Amino acid sequence: MNVLPNVGSSAPSNRAIWRTVLLFALYLVGLFGLLYGLDRQLVDPFTRGIAQLTRVILWLGGIQATVQDKVVGTPAFAVAIQNNCNAIYETALFASAVLAYPATWRQRLSGVLLGGVILYAVNVLRVLSLIYVGSHFRAYFDAAHVYIWQSLFIVFALGLWLYWAGTVARRPQD
Repeated sequence: MNVLPNVGSSAPSNRAIWRTVLLFALYLVGLFGLLYGLDRQLVDPFTRGIAQLTRVILWLGGIQATVQDKVVGTPAFAVAIQNNCNAIYETALFASAVLAYPATWRQRLSGVLLGGVILYAVNVLRVLSLIYVGSHFRAYFDAAHVYIWQSLFIVFALGLWLYWAGTVARRPQD
């Protein structure tokens, strides 16, 4: 007696799941390798761009700020945006998951582009909030930076991918 007659009828096969996992791993290794190889040509300018945008936003908010390379300074605090704090690797992780997911190339491309923009914006907010914490609650800066924001950002990226995948799964593939 089959109590759940429709179980498995729309579920992906084990082969499809393993294919997606393998593609995810390949995209991840490829993107991380590309980023590692293009550190000076791509990652460093990207990180300096975050520093410059952060300075502009602070200036628009009436806060005097300076930028030297990847360091954003205010009269009260300065933060160095390192390559591990620029969200580029988290974006590569997100992009790998999107690219590996069984969807149309149009859906994947829009997911990578829109998701990348969202992750970039959240990371700029992260940098701004860390400057605020460092300026006003210096004793909590390390905890906010290492524990709270790293965890929140990874959870946010995962949630963004789950939202994207759920949206794609509900739409017919072109």
